[in-house]
Amino acid sequence: MKTIAPLFIDRDLSWLSFNARVLSEAEKDTVPLMERLNFLSIFSSNLDEFYKVRIPKLLVGKDKTLLKDIHKEIIKQQEFFGTILFNKILPQLQKNNIDLIYNKPIPIFMKGRLIQYFTNSLAPAIELYPLPLKDNFLIKSNSLYQIIFITLEDGKEEMYILKIPDHKFPRFYETERNNCRYVVFIDDILKTFLPEIYFSNTAVNIWNFKVTRDANINFEKEEDLLENLEIYLKNREKGKTTRFLYEKDMPIKKLQKLLSQLNIPLRDAVPGSAYHHLKDLNMISTEDKEAFYPPMRSIERHPDQTSVFDLINEQDLMIHTPYESYDKVIDFFMEAATDEKVTEMYITIYRTAKDSAIIEALMIAAKLGKKVTVFIELKARFDEENNLKWLWKMKNAGVHIITSIPKLKVHAKVALVKKNKEKYALISTGNFNESTARYYTDHILFTANPDISGEMETFFNFLIKKRKPLSSDELTFNHLAVGQFNLMSCILEMIDKEIQNHKMGKPSGIIIKVNNLEEVVIISKLYEASQAGVKVELIVRGICCLVPAIPGQSQNIKVIRIVDRYLEHGRIFIFRNAGDDHILIGSSDIMNRSMYERIEVLCPVYSPQLKYEIMEIIRLQLKDNVKATEINLEMDNKPVVPSNSLMIRSQYDIYDHIQQNFTE
Repeated sequence: MKTIAPLFIDRDLSWLSFNARVLSEAEKDTVPLMERLNFLSIFSSNLDEFYKVRIPKLLVGKDKTLLKDIHKEIIKQQEFFGTILFNKILPQLQKNNIDLIYNKPIPIFMKGRLIQYFTNSLAPAIELYPLPLKDNFLIKSNSLYQIIFITLEDGKEEMYILKIPDHKFPRFYETERNNCRYVVFIDDILKTFLPEIYFSNTAVNIWNFKVTRDANINFEKEEDLLENLEIYLKNREKGKTTRFLYEKDMPIKKLQKLLSQLNIPLRDAVPGSAYHHLKDLNMISTEDKEAFYPPMRSIERHPDQTSVFDLINEQDLMIHTPYESYDKVIDFFMEAATDEKVTEMYITIYRTAKDSAIIEALMIAAKLGKKVTVFIELKARFDEENNLKWLWKMKNAGVHIITSIPKLKVHAKVALVKKNKEKYALISTGNFNESTARYYTDHILFTANPDISGEMETFFNFLIKKRKPLSSDELTFNHLAVGQFNLMSCILEMIDKEIQNHKMGKPSGIIIKVNNLEEVVIISKLYEASQAGVKVELIVRGICCLVPAIPGQSQNIKVIRIVDRYLEHGRIFIFRNAGDDHILIGSSDIMNRSMYERIEVLCPVYSPQLKYEIMEIIRLQLKDNVKATEINLEMDNKPVVPSNSLMIRSQYDIYDHIQQNFTE
């Protein structure tokens, strides 16, 4: 019987396919050892966030079959994680003179110094709680705990919960002997010495566990968000349990007894290894340079040019991080802050560095008397506290602050500077964050094009109103594609135009690079383009709900995913436009939230030179046959088969290409 292909793949199963691709990098012998550990760490961190953000929504949904499929896939991936770590990584670490004590006894020679470490350091920091717990006790989300079962001489059993003090001490204790570094989990130090020192006359069993909670915040009173944000953040700590991760060899009766004491249903219990929170694996390091990717020094374009604004006056400028230095972005804001001819500065902040040179420049500008306006999104998940910290600092420096719009998130990454009669716009595919710019691939456009800068001023004038768009606003964007205004219609119209061009025999084609592809109206329009004969090439890092390569539906659509040393983060939309490529870059993915719940900005690239740069970068990515995988109906990450002997690893080839062609 012929299987009918679905129109759309579930977003959460698709995301798990992406995380499986991350995990597969840890398996590869061609990846340096410490980078493999890092991919294990990323996988673990990603899965923690999945339980914080996505599982809560699935738990209240009606599709219980989907939830079972998701849990089944997670268990499968966790088992593969353990196999990679135990069979591949640990032996390789030993070859590199690093002995990670994992599921085996602590070496005898270490016990003397570990007793001293336990007694002098760990023991005073131990938090031990007898069960039943007090009513106000809360198991913190994603913190590490141990359950201690003590059998007394009279046969009675006592239970204690111990919070592992990894917030005060490193997760690992390290020591050297005979040119070998021994690495021990503090979990095991506690398991070993607690019974010996505190419960020497009783039978003691200890198992590790971790609770993950719903981290979604229900912003009920968004009009008073600033006043209530700290309360919302505290309430996050009390979120509903979404996962109880426990050691799989814990006897079921003891597990049930513990769950009963914590009021956690058995359905939330997920079996795991003896060690949890394995994103900490990236804390293990070595001085062996061969165990890491070779360094790639950021390229400095126009190193002898002292003024960013003089450069922009000559021509539009674009930098591609992390291949190129992010200093040009910082210089843009610092030069604007100190230039007497600059009168006004505007910027949107979604996520930024903990020590942000960009925000420091904005505060300097305000103190020097310039009009500085910052829209800062207080609803940026997991960055709320950092943004709140910067908000108060900027306010105290005299910066005019605009905060979140009720029922919308401003995800756009844009800035505007007014200097004399000139206006300078900056559009980025990534956040204004010099920390993540070191390992996120993004594109930043600097332009003095009056059409773009004029519409950017219109955009900021709207943000100042701090409300959702109204039909009476009558704002017109002919160049920028702006969420809640013309973003959706712009993308659909451009796809329709490619369909018409193909029917008329003109050059046609669509290339889109995004982090996630979910929204069904645009996916359906891409299917329509495929059915009309338009070639559609997609580079999608994460979620991809589109089903490619299905005859009669998507036979002209190819989807690849690239996972390598840098996180692919750029958003690029390319339409062949009868031979005159129309290229947009910006903040928007093709997600429901991007189209319906956020304000995003895509900006056209008009400079022929910059269009050429973008096309060359995308061509290399589409030719990648080392780190690219092709996504199919089964959501497999099928390695791209080289068509010839030429191996193309796009991230490395892009770096070489920029260095050879786009620098002076």
